Amino acid sequence: MRPGSLHQHAATGLDVVIVTFDTREVTLECLARLDRGRAIVVDNGSTDGTAEAVAVRFPQAEVVRLERGVGFAEACNRGAARGTAALVLFLNSDVLARPGALDRLVESLEARPDAVAAGGRLVDPGTDATQPAYAPQLYPGLGTLVARVTGLELLRPGGPDPAMLAERGTVACDQPAGACILVRREALHAVGGFDERFWFWYEDVDLARRLRARGVLLHVGGAVFEHLGGGTFAAWGRERGLRSRLLGIAHYAEVHLPRGARLVLGLALAASGAARAATFAVLGRHGLAAAWWEGARRGAALAVSSLRRR
Repeated sequence: MRPGSLHQHAATGLDVVIVTFDTREVTLECLARLDRGRAIVVDNGSTDGTAEAVAVRFPQAEVVRLERGVGFAEACNRGAARGTAALVLFLNSDVLARPGALDRLVESLEARPDAVAAGGRLVDPGTDATQPAYAPQLYPGLGTLVARVTGLELLRPGGPDPAMLAERGTVACDQPAGACILVRREALHAVGGFDERFWFWYEDVDLARRLRARGVLLHVGGAVFEHLGGGTFAAWGRERGLRSRLLGIAHYAEVHLPRGARLVLGLALAASGAARAATFAVLGRHGLAAAWWEGARRGAALAVSSLRRR
């Protein structure tokens, strides 16, 4: 798309919310690939000139400048609140729409009155192969989460619904790709938007579960987006990303798992976190040690809280 040519289709209003943090070049490319909708770019405290570059190259895009960094969930809510369109697309800054992808995503959602959200198919740049980590996911249960916090993920990876890896049609699923998810604004408001207690990680899984109570969620295999990877997570660094992931798992469990499962997961996170914190401390990797130690404390708190009756 030519700079400054972002537009709104008359038939269906679409707001595209893009949260960015120090990802100037990929954000500009993301905007350049949009062929419909009103772009709302939430600059989450960037220091690389992202907001200024967007304002110059895409003057019709609204730029929401946050002076201090907030969680991804809160940033998404801030962006959505600036729009009024019936449909809201939450698009990661490192996801590039292929021609016609937005049309297919919108048309698929509109064709299903019982559906409240739809996600596109994410592929590696220049290929048509679905990225397994971003294929439609089953909701993570106790086994999957324990594997993730203990390092046994290679033995029990959980993740994508195997039936969806080769899916090219439009089908119902538990959780579409959170990096590219289109939501009816009415449904988004009904569930209260993203839960801002999540920082970055599992906020999309939580939203999908709450939206599922309002209607069907779709995977639209014909709406293809290239996912460059890295993006905000790379800008944050490994330690900050690890901390966010562990705390996201704990909060997700607190909200969605039964008491017994919360107890088991909390103990697993406490034990694994403490052991890894000690190991990284000995190795002089103090940032990772601190992240795991915080995860251990959060796991212990989760286990204790599970013993109390709600």
